Amino acid sequence: MIKIFRVLLLFLIPISCHSTGGIVHHNDIKISKLADGVWVHTSHYIYPNGFKMSSNGMIVQNNDSLILIDTAWGELKTLELLNKIKVKINLPIKKALITHSHGDRASGVDILKSAGIKVYSHPKTRKFTVQQGTAVPNEVFYQLREPGSSIKFSDVEVSYLGHAHTEDNLVVWLPKSKILFGGCSIRALKAKSLGSTADSDINSWLDVIEHLNSKYKNIFVVPGHGQVGGKNLLTHTEKLLKQHMQNSLN
Repeated sequence: MIKIFRVLLLFLIPISCHSTGGIVHHNDIKISKLADGVWVHTSHYIYPNGFKMSSNGMIVQNNDSLILIDTAWGELKTLELLNKIKVKINLPIKKALITHSHGDRASGVDILKSAGIKVYSHPKTRKFTVQQGTAVPNEVFYQLREPGSSIKFSDVEVSYLGHAHTEDNLVVWLPKSKILFGGCSIRALKAKSLGSTADSDINSWLDVIEHLNSKYKNIFVVPGHGQVGGKNLLTHTEKLLKQHMQNSLN
């Protein structure tokens, strides 16, 4: 845990584009080592108004191969991500997991499939991508149909706790390194709102976060957007949800 904490501190410190340390900057993609065999990949999307937003996914080593959690934000960026993984880690990606159907998680699915990677998702993610006409994952976790269900996916635990940021969002737990990846259901400390709630169920989302907050103790938390933190990200997200609920009553 001490080693992970030291790496986490490095991750939170801004690093120059010319750094040759733990973070690789190549155009838009960063790969940051968070623990032994665990990396965070970060890409960016620029909205029409010029606002630039980062998006996090994860890379987890499983013996002599890798599991990719979420694509980069876009097809070309996902292709770039695969190239950077080859350079930095040099292990094959055999499996990928998409935590929900939005573009910041799933827009590079076709790139992964073209690379021969099996792409897994919740059944509703597959349903929603078909409806949206976007890239469709080719494997489905049918065991995760019901809220509260969990499965072991190689060395990680994947859970479907119910409708939160989206109806199909999954949560990933890495027991060896005590790292929780909640995707867009967990907000970074700098976030002042919940972001887009068009596909959200606020009441159920609050239940999900309260469950995570009570279940996990000394952990590291990776949000879908923004900086890595600890349980304070869960507490912050819970606060934002309650503020949103209160504001909706006014």
